[in-house]
Amino acid sequence: MGSETPSEILNLVRRGHAYARRGEYGRAVEAFSGAIDLDPADAELHFHRGNAFASAGRYADAIADFGRAVELRPDYAEAFHNRATASADSGDLDAALADYTRAIELAPDDPDPVNGRAAVHSRQKNFDAALADYEAAHKLAPDTFRVHFNRGRTHSALGRHEDAVADYTRALKLNPRHARAYLHRALALAALDRSAEALTDLGTALRLNPTGADAFWHRARVWSESGEHEKAISDLTWLLKLDPNHADALGQRGIEYAELKEHAKAIADFTKAIALNPDDPAPWFNRGLSHARTKNLRAAVDDFTEVVRLAPDDPQGHVQRGYVLHEMRDEGPAIADFTRAIELAPESGRAYFGRALANRYKGDLAAALADATAVIERNPRSDSAYNLRGTIRYQLGEFGAALADHLAAFEIDPEDPATLNHVAWMRATCPRDDLRDGSAALRDALRACELTDNEAPGYVDTLAAAYAELGRFEDAVKWQSKATELAPAASKPEYESRLALYRDGRPYRDVVEVPTGEPPAETKGTAERGEGQGG
Repeated sequence: MGSETPSEILNLVRRGHAYARRGEYGRAVEAFSGAIDLDPADAELHFHRGNAFASAGRYADAIADFGRAVELRPDYAEAFHNRATASADSGDLDAALADYTRAIELAPDDPDPVNGRAAVHSRQKNFDAALADYEAAHKLAPDTFRVHFNRGRTHSALGRHEDAVADYTRALKLNPRHARAYLHRALALAALDRSAEALTDLGTALRLNPTGADAFWHRARVWSESGEHEKAISDLTWLLKLDPNHADALGQRGIEYAELKEHAKAIADFTKAIALNPDDPAPWFNRGLSHARTKNLRAAVDDFTEVVRLAPDDPQGHVQRGYVLHEMRDEGPAIADFTRAIELAPESGRAYFGRALANRYKGDLAAALADATAVIERNPRSDSAYNLRGTIRYQLGEFGAALADHLAAFEIDPEDPATLNHVAWMRATCPRDDLRDGSAALRDALRACELTDNEAPGYVDTLAAAYAELGRFEDAVKWQSKATELAPAASKPEYESRLALYRDGRPYRDVVEVPTGEPPAETKGTAERGEGQGG
């Protein structure tokens, strides 16, 4: 080694390697530094200390040592390779690319720098160059784990998930205990909708690495997409034990609780996520949804207002605030929010749908009709938009067009109880004699009630009206009595008035008043369905 004390240097080097194997990188650096002090011109000593620095995450120091090694030995391919790796780990991809290329020139038969350069190309999204390098590395060493694993990641980035699965599978044959290979194969399988296989791989990844936060995170996401919200919560809870400040995990667990309608727990998680990252609009948005669903409307408005402040160009904050304001019957600001959302995303139907609801309640039925039509133009398969437009046309006295819209919704989803109720109500009670059809009304009303276990008061009310239209007043009285029992207190007088009609042997005929500009009363079908956010 060019030193007067080679045995002392050798002992220091052995000691440094022993410390490094035990993960005591600071002590390894001290040992190698002692050796360098004795022979500062030995390139290999700088190489060894650079490796210890790199393992400790001290990339700048590692790069300096590898740089000194190649100054002392310009053909030191391994030093160029390791300096490239340290540069890549520190984020300097251009420097890494240059060093990997030089290592390839010095050692053209070594697959490692070719594989490393391919990984850098992939990180730079130069995927064609990455795949070319992986192919070259594969030819040099067909049974190298890193080549298959890294090429699999490139295939995944390109959306070639079948190719990715094949590469990860080959990598796992070469190293069957590599937890991250199972993790990445699981992600590719999940992207192919092969959820059961993905869950198996994620389970294996966690058996190999029980503290693998990424595996818990991704398994929770797969559980969630499979509708297994309790299992997703369990995985996210384990993840939060490993990392209590994982804001994304808190936000996702909040979403899972919200899916289970456990909104108090959801709000608690969203609030913690907000405290950790107050500039992220997602937990504000999701907390606003939970506040809205628990009818804490003022709190919901406040949260969506913060979403609008944090993400002013995202229409969703405006849309959701608009819906809450509409529910509060604050139609002016609601319409303003929906209008702004339309400006931001004119091809989306949801804001048009919301503005149609607000305009309808305000009494501007012409504007409501135009907005409902805009939803249908953007989404011709929106049954809720057809039902909304049908309801508006009904209020305008356009009974034939209204029935046509409800029937169009029926064609889209013949098993939707709300649509069945709309059609049955019109056919049982419409003021136009030629549009009434008691038999068809009874058929659709029975199906709507069957789908809702005879527990929706508006649908049972429609069933009674259908029986009355057919002259079967005993059945009409029976079902109208049940509807009256189920109805909320505010609706009971209207239900009781129809009950009295049926007891007198008279069917019900709906009365549609010409709009006066005042907020219209809810028409029968829509009121019982509730106002959705279709489109």
